[in-house]
Amino acid sequence: MPEPERKPDVEIGASVKADELVFRETPEVTERAGAEPEGESGTDTDRRNLPRPAKPNVTYRDVRVSHRLSARLTGADPADEPDDEPDDDEPAENEPAENGSTERDGDEPGGR
Repeated sequence: MPEPERKPDVEIGASVKADELVFRETPEVTERAGAEPEGESGTDTDRRNLPRPAKPNVTYRDVRVSHRLSARLTGADPADEPDDEPDDDEPAENEPAENGSTERDGDEPGGR
């Protein structure tokens, strides 16, 4: 049985609408998406009342365009990565705790 598709790690969307839209020349549209270092990306565009390609000097009415860009990493699962970041509520090593001490749980007083 195939694995269910994972949701994207990042997703960005934008929508625009116009009562009337006229292009004076045919627009050149270039689209690039990527995910580094290892990943997959994709785009999805939903257009209403705007053909592809749009024609110059034609009035398009009640135009709506929605675009979505998504990406996900395909390398190691971030949940499997070691957490090198200190917890926000724990002082980093050699950083004074709220009481002024540099000792951490399990440290021997005065020992290193």
